[in-house]
Amino acid sequence: MDEWDSIFYKDFMQEKDKKAYLEFLKGLLKDQSYVELAYMTGVLPIAKYSSGSELNMFKEYNFMNDRIYEDYFGFDEEEIVELTKKYTKPSFETLKKWYDGYYKSNGSSLFNPRSVSSAITDGVCLNYWTETGPMDEIAEYIEHNVDAVREDIVKMVAGIPVEVELEGYGAEQLHLNSRDEILSAMVVFGFLSYHDGFLRIPNHELMEKFQRVLNRKSMGGIADIVNNSKNVLDATIAMDGEKVAQYIEEAHDREIPFLQYNNENSLSCVITLCYLYARNYYEVTREDKSGKGFVDYLFTPKKKGYPAIILELKYNKSAEEAIDQIKRKKYVDRVSNFDEILLVGINYSTEADNHKHHDCIIEKY
Repeated sequence: MDEWDSIFYKDFMQEKDKKAYLEFLKGLLKDQSYVELAYMTGVLPIAKYSSGSELNMFKEYNFMNDRIYEDYFGFDEEEIVELTKKYTKPSFETLKKWYDGYYKSNGSSLFNPRSVSSAITDGVCLNYWTETGPMDEIAEYIEHNVDAVREDIVKMVAGIPVEVELEGYGAEQLHLNSRDEILSAMVVFGFLSYHDGFLRIPNHELMEKFQRVLNRKSMGGIADIVNNSKNVLDATIAMDGEKVAQYIEEAHDREIPFLQYNNENSLSCVITLCYLYARNYYEVTREDKSGKGFVDYLFTPKKKGYPAIILELKYNKSAEEAIDQIKRKKYVDRVSNFDEILLVGINYSTEADNHKHHDCIIEKY
């Protein structure tokens, strides 16, 4: 029985109807001589809907506790390689970027099977993620528990894995009141991947979904920063370093505790938010290998007419030093085929005599 719980998301279903449906399944399946095996798939645990007594004969498996059947759900990397030998579009690298990012218990890759199948059928990678009831439900819990999970979401959108100990996901725990419960549910639904104690946004397909979450009004000051990110990109392309520094300064001045630049990750998070709009036109990567080192941010244009951007961050140093490092370590190597390249150096200073906390210099290469 596929998607056995989909009926629960229908508007006409009242509480009495849900209870009657569970009783129907109990009468149909439990302790019946004609039932040798009942196999049901769904997106939420049985105990989310029932007291546990109606359908307590099932053993549940999910993304966090399955070591037996994991080979049969999703495509592994070898299967994707074989598929791309038969179907040349999209390429293996493109499929991996869009739909990989999940893990088996041994750490090997697992791709989203439905999205891969749709992409191969259409010959193009698109966002095929189906926004079902649980997606809306999770978004609602995020919005009503913003203080508990928004920092984790911003970090993961910035490409920073979140360390958390999730001890498996019991169905009876699905109350979604705490940070761990919300994050656990997001793993079970497939919105996040979890391996070796770290949470990540799996792939480009899901990253698009999370970027939209940051735009919601309920995200408070974060949404304000994101909604201003178009202005930050425009000022960067216009080579107005003073304006860019002002926008980042304003983001820093907002009362968002984890954006107070206590460490390099905090600085990376605020830069990610300030340039989130740029992801519509750029492939944005952090700590990307280029030249003789790793550039803090590399903006590679997806469309013609936009300059490549190399952005380097400094802390209690100077924007000039950031520009010098870009040149000295030849970070332009990765984008040398573009006609126009902008070098952006940003420094954040906490020194008492420096009344302007941010400085930004932009040069055309």
